[in-house]
Amino acid sequence: MSLWLEVPLTALGSVLLWIAGTTFFDAVHWVLHLMLGSRWRALRLLAWPHGVHHRFLDGGLRVCWEYQRRNVFCHLVPEYLTQLAFSAALLLLLPVPVVLGCALLQTVVFGFLLSRRGLDINHRPIETLDAYRPSLLCPPAYHALHHVYPGAYFSAYNKLVDWAVGGGAWLPGRRFALSGEEMPFGRALRERLAREGVAGIRALGGAGDPALAGVDVLVLCDPAAKEEPLVEAFVRATRARQLPPEVWALHERPVDGLARHYYRDLRVCYRSIVLPGAAGIDSAAARRAARVALFFIRRGFHFVPTRLGPAALLDFRRFRRSPPLRPAGVQRARSRAELVAV
Repeated sequence: MSLWLEVPLTALGSVLLWIAGTTFFDAVHWVLHLMLGSRWRALRLLAWPHGVHHRFLDGGLRVCWEYQRRNVFCHLVPEYLTQLAFSAALLLLLPVPVVLGCALLQTVVFGFLLSRRGLDINHRPIETLDAYRPSLLCPPAYHALHHVYPGAYFSAYNKLVDWAVGGGAWLPGRRFALSGEEMPFGRALRERLAREGVAGIRALGGAGDPALAGVDVLVLCDPAAKEEPLVEAFVRATRARQLPPEVWALHERPVDGLARHYYRDLRVCYRSIVLPGAAGIDSAAARRAARVALFFIRRGFHFVPTRLGPAALLDFRRFRRSPPLRPAGVQRARSRAELVAV
C-alpha cells in the first residue's frame, strides 16, 4: 500500500478506535452507577471513586474545588487507563500503528484534561442550562444533566450507550402536568408514567394555570388543542430556572412547523409524539402507543414515533423536511441566560 494512502487510513483508524474507546467507557460508566446503587457493599466500594466525580461537579452544577485533586485520581486517571486497556486489548486484531495512534490521541486528551484541572467542555459550572439540541452526539448541555440526574444521561460523546440502556431521559421524581389527560392516550400515558415511578401527576387547566411554575415536564395529550399558548406560558413561567423546561406534545401527523421550531429551541427540551388518528383510538391502541412512546423517550428521542417499522422512519424524514414556524413575538436568543436577563 502506498504511504500516501497508508498514513491517512491509519489516522482514520486511530480516530475510530478512539471513538470506540469512549463508547466503551460510557458502558463502564453505566456499570459503575449500577454498582453504586448495589445492595452489595463490596460493589459499592469498587465504584466509590466514581462517586467522587459527582462531588466535584455536584447536582446543582457547581464545582467543588476541594474535590479537584481527588477527581483527577478517582475519575480522570481511571478513565484514561480504561480506554488504554481497551485499545491494548485490540492489538491482536488491529494493526499496531492504528492502536498506537489511538493511544497517542488518548494521551493527548488526558493531558489536556489535566491542564484544565478536570474542567473540560462537559464539566463546567453552569448557572442557567440551555436545552440541548437533538443529535447522535452529546453536547455539553446533555451530559450536564447526568450530574443533575445521575441515573441517566451516561454518554459523554455519542449516545449509543444511552440508546442501548434507556438512559436518554430521567422520569422518577420529576414534576409532570398533563393537558388533555381525558384523551385515550392521556389516560394510557398517565398509567405508564406511574409505572415508571412518576408520582403526583397534575391535571393542567390552561395557559393561565399558576401550576405551570411548579412543573418540570408539560405533556400535551390533545392534538386538537392550541399548543403555542401553553408552551410559551410554560417557558415564561420557568425561564428563571437553572434547568430548561421539557414539553411532550402529541401530534396526529409528522409535518408540523411549530413542532419543528421547538425541536431545536434552546428554551425548551421538546419532544414531538406522533400518533396518527390519536383522537379516535381505543384504550388498547392508546396503551400500545404510550408504551412505544416511552420506550423512545427513555432513549433520548425528540421525534417520538408510536409505531415501529419503515413508516416511523418515513415520518421522521417528513418531520425533518418540514419548515420551522417561529411562534409570534418570540425573540431570538443565544442562550436561556439572555432570556433571564430580559
